Amino acid sequence: MPKRFRINPALLVTAGVLISSTLIPVSALAASQDQVIAELQAQVAALTERLNSLEAKPSVPVRDYAPPAVTASSTSPSWTDRITLKGDFRYRHEYIDAQGADDRNRQRIRARPELKAQILDTVDVGFGLATGSGDPVSSNQTLGDGSSSKDINLDLAYVNWQTPIEGTNLIAGKFKNPIHRAGGNGLLWDSDLRPEGSAFTYQRGSWFATGVMLWAEEDSGNDDSLVWSGQAGWKNDFDNVNLLLGLGFTHFDAKGKPVPFDGDPRGNSVDALNNYLYDYQELELFAEARFSVADIPTMLFVDLVQNQDADNNDTGFAIGGTMKFQHKDHPWQVGYTYQDLQADAVFALWTDSDFIGGGTDGKGHIFRGSYSVTKAIALGSTLFINERGGDVGPWEDYNRLMLDVSFKY
Repeated sequence: MPKRFRINPALLVTAGVLISSTLIPVSALAASQDQVIAELQAQVAALTERLNSLEAKPSVPVRDYAPPAVTASSTSPSWTDRITLKGDFRYRHEYIDAQGADDRNRQRIRARPELKAQILDTVDVGFGLATGSGDPVSSNQTLGDGSSSKDINLDLAYVNWQTPIEGTNLIAGKFKNPIHRAGGNGLLWDSDLRPEGSAFTYQRGSWFATGVMLWAEEDSGNDDSLVWSGQAGWKNDFDNVNLLLGLGFTHFDAKGKPVPFDGDPRGNSVDALNNYLYDYQELELFAEARFSVADIPTMLFVDLVQNQDADNNDTGFAIGGTMKFQHKDHPWQVGYTYQDLQADAVFALWTDSDFIGGGTDGKGHIFRGSYSVTKAIALGSTLFINERGGDVGPWEDYNRLMLDVSFKY
């Protein structure tokens, strides 16, 4: 490091003496020698005192100065405040007893991580992955096949905008189904379905409404298959009973179009070329009632649907309920549903994938139970005692037991 330039006090004193001596007026030369010496000593003392005061002040060279450090948090908001991660993992043992087929035992897993970023105060963007084979209504992955690697698929990719209209949101992309499912049941819509297209939701006071425009199939020949669905409802309290009433309508111009996804009509009527025989103009009425029985929270529901385009086998319904209990810090519940879904009542690809093995043309009982070990860990069981195939042939028994351990994070 180069040496600092520093003023020598002795040099300043000498210079002061010389300057002072040259500035002495001519009249002073005639004064006595003692007087001249006294004046010079006084000037030297003054200069020395001035130098001492300058030396006492700290010296900060420019090259040694560094501005205060600037941290990332002082220039931009933390990304951790805008991004959240959540998801779930489920391990399932499943037993299937289907008439005309061998009994089946299998182990299945489901994993669904999801990231959500708050871009603006009113705009969220979501992204999620899921296990599975790409089935629109199931992200289960069966274990086996020599412990081979399992598929991971895009499960969610959407933007959600809270509009300036109070209680209204617009959604676009691949998103969680915003349509209300009466009793949480899958008469029209499986719980795992992730619709693709756009939607709006409205919730204000006792009223709610939902509308969706979904892509069932994109065709390069401009024969795209679009599904339009709308729903409106009202809920309120009456004498300790919370009542919800709703009306929905779904329109799908399917007649004469090929079956999407894997070509399996799943109970819907098709012609010899595997094209749909009917459109699906599904009129839905539903109701829920929530109340307490001996301080036990109870919910009852009914869901009715009819396809306005089909000639026959056009009706479906589900009726059931749940009761919730508390064991110390562990909530648990039981539920029951009876469901009857005729072959052309609904678009079969998107209905419950577990009832009768998926699709339409079946009826029977559904028993459910769950127990929360912690807030993040739960045990669950579902038993299906069903019959299927009666609309197009003889009835066949179909029984299915599912035992689950679920984890949320």
